[in-house]
Amino acid sequence: MRRMWIASRWLGSSVLALVVVLGLCTVPSNAASPVVPGVSDLVPKLVRDGVETGFVTGGQKALYSATWTDESNATITNTSVVVTLPPGSVLVSADPDVCTASADPSGSVIVFCPRENMHSGDTLAQQVLFQTAPVTAETQFTVTSFLQGKEQGSDANKSHTDLFPAEPDQPLTVSPTAADAAGGCTRFGDETLATQSGLTAANPLITTASLTGPTGTICAPVTLVEQHRTSPAEGCGTGATCTTDIAFTEAPPVSAPIQLTFTFVANNRNLTWYKNGVEVADCPGATQLPDDVHACVNSRAKIGPMAVTLGVLWGGGPDPYWAG
Repeated sequence: MRRMWIASRWLGSSVLALVVVLGLCTVPSNAASPVVPGVSDLVPKLVRDGVETGFVTGGQKALYSATWTDESNATITNTSVVVTLPPGSVLVSADPDVCTASADPSGSVIVFCPRENMHSGDTLAQQVLFQTAPVTAETQFTVTSFLQGKEQGSDANKSHTDLFPAEPDQPLTVSPTAADAAGGCTRFGDETLATQSGLTAANPLITTASLTGPTGTICAPVTLVEQHRTSPAEGCGTGATCTTDIAFTEAPPVSAPIQLTFTFVANNRNLTWYKNGVEVADCPGATQLPDDVHACVNSRAKIGPMAVTLGVLWGGGPDPYWAG
């Protein structure tokens, strides 16, 4: 079956660091490099045509993270992390919560996070949760960061500030709300994440997602992608035929289930719903998943003569696809 693969990075101990300070030279110094940047990350992510990028719907949130480790015998003093975000971004929260945000002359948003001294063997981590600005067309940005500090013990030139970029730079695609793909690092109580609204022959499937409870993390990266089917058997159960478009969802396993809603052109609310080609059991009215069940249909409704809405509780996990 032809598939559009999507992938999100789970929230783990990886954390963010981004640095840009007005008035500072942004070219790293030629000092020896005792601070080694960890792998920076940006979630949620989307893979299209084999290329992975950070992906978020305009107005939704994304999380950037990175680490640095002092692998020398030197102490790095007066440290700060600086993050460069797309124009119009809003700093929602940071961990640790020591950051402030301002716009620079280019329009980019600069997040400045003063941090503690780094001694030999120390690791410094920073996370930044930000909300993107709405866009009317798909737009590309790059999120970058660096750590700044003074390498007093081993740097012959003690008059300058040393800069240690986080690598790699993180590309970010911001999508308009009128699209067949949606992404956001969501929290309990946030606005529902949704693909393009307005059910029509040209847009025969609408997919939404929201968290049913706290997850214990800063946010849960969720990605929704819709794909037109190429045959009645594509994405369907063995020997069965399906009529809806195919929806792909991606999210980390979560402690409280994700409420998915699929609205599609149909006249039978009792159609069989499949996840990865396997029939999904019904759990009418459920708000929690039954034991050892990773997905179940908790609501079915007709909307007018030619539209059906199915609610599905889902425990998260890598790359399931749905159809009926």
